[in-house]
Order: sequence, then C-alpha cells, then structure tokens
Amino acid sequence: MFTNEFEFDSTVTTVMDESGEYEDVQLIIGDDTVYIRQFNDDKRETTYDLIAMTPKMFLEMQHALKKSEGMFRLDIKD
Repeated sequence: MFTNEFEFDSTVTTVMDESGEYEDVQLIIGDDTVYIRQFNDDKRETTYDLIAMTPKMFLEMQHALKKSEGMFRLDIKD
C-alpha cells in the first residue's frame, strides 16, 4: 500500500509494509533533491535514516532496475 501527497515544494510518496515487519519508507522529491527516508526506532531519539541524491541520480536508479549487469550512462534529452 502507498500514498502520494503533493506539497507546494515536493511530492511525498509513502510506501507501507502491510505485514508490519518494516517501517514505512518515504520518497520525497523536490526540485533539486530527492530523499529516501525510513523511521529508525533503534535510536534513543526519533530519527530517520536518510539518503539524499540529485533527481538525475534517482532517474538513473530507476533505469538501473531495468538493465542487466554492467556499467551504463543515461543520456537525458530535454
């Protein structure tokens, strides 16, 4: 199950583990940065594990899921 929320400066997608084994994962896409975060309850304070990347890096990650083993370059045309 997932939700999409459209904020004024970002899009937030939250993917929920219906089995309850894992915490929700959020994908936050802004104009110049993409974040992937997951709540981490192993620490004393409320924190998130956070990964930040450029939108181009995220696009390359999406395309990588469709490719075989190897090194590739993604040429983005406007």
